[in-house]
Amino acid sequence: MTKNIILSLFVAFISFGSHGQSDTLNQVDSDGNKTGWWITYLDENLEILKDSVGATHCMYNYYTGKFYHFLFGKGLGSKKYPVQFPDSDTLKIGNYPLLHGKYITKYKDGTVRSILTASNGILIECKMFWPNGQLDDHLIYSVECGYPIRFCIKEYDKNGEMEYDGYQQVPKEHR
Repeated sequence: MTKNIILSLFVAFISFGSHGQSDTLNQVDSDGNKTGWWITYLDENLEILKDSVGATHCMYNYYTGKFYHFLFGKGLGSKKYPVQFPDSDTLKIGNYPLLHGKYITKYKDGTVRSILTASNGILIECKMFWPNGQLDDHLIYSVECGYPIRFCIKEYDKNGEMEYDGYQQVPKEHR
């Protein structure tokens, strides 16, 4: 009997905890602006879309108003540089694969152009390379860099010399 009561309380606690976690996703503030973690939809080039129309993938993104904090440019790929999707690209939210693994684009000669790394829908880093193979930009999404509001940016010239080492500049009204 005691075992059943404990088991019932455990199941109730787990159910309550799961419900509480889902309450923090896709919320809006009193002005109707997105706030906190949202599911963001992406197309085949991993460009962020306004909604799920045309989406092939999704990820989690952190919003403060109209500003989303997990940026990596205007998409990773293009017709000229298609995204190579990882074998680990199997986690799903609804019908959409959740970013998980390394997403790579290459120049025509086979040199790596970009690598986006994500884990369970959360970005970890994005690296972009010059055609000569040297690192161009390195975006790092970590607690040390101010995650989830900010990320670190390291920029290099074509010879591999660092030109900038700092943080994403977030407007004051979005901090």
